[in-house]
Amino acid sequence: MTSVQLHLALTHVPVILSMIGFLMLVAAFFLKNETVTKVSYVLLVVAGLTAIPVFLSGEGAEEAVENLPGVSEAIIEDHEGWAKFALISILATGLLSLVSLFTSKHLALTRISKLVVLVLAIGSAGIMAQTAHLGGQIRHTEIRGAVGGQNDQLNGESGGAAEAGEEKDDD
Repeated sequence: MTSVQLHLALTHVPVILSMIGFLMLVAAFFLKNETVTKVSYVLLVVAGLTAIPVFLSGEGAEEAVENLPGVSEAIIEDHEGWAKFALISILATGLLSLVSLFTSKHLALTRISKLVVLVLAIGSAGIMAQTAHLGGQIRHTEIRGAVGGQNDQLNGESGGAAEAGEEKDDD
């Protein structure tokens, strides 16, 4: 399996797991259910672990697409910068989740660590989502409209409304 195939095959796993882990942890707060809390911790640990090969395979994926028509070096660089931040945040979340799994017998530590993991999970899920969005823009020109004109420059067109499926108003 090439680094491109690995990157594409695994790229959604840490994103989805970080979001599900975060949502389950929120549910665990309301349900006050230790099993739901532990499952959310495990999901966040796995999200952190799967982010490692995704990040490490990113450079090979970049090399494979950087010279293709319509691929923007600026978008790749934005994605790469966010990916570093995403890796650090999900690893920190996963590490604290792992620690929290083993400190669940200490009631005071459990409450504090659960809250800290929740805050980290909110941040890392958001960062992972932004990283995924930027990664998608590398090859999916249809979602570049929100970038502020990059789609126009890459396609040699003069207006952003046409790419969004809207008609231009000449009035």
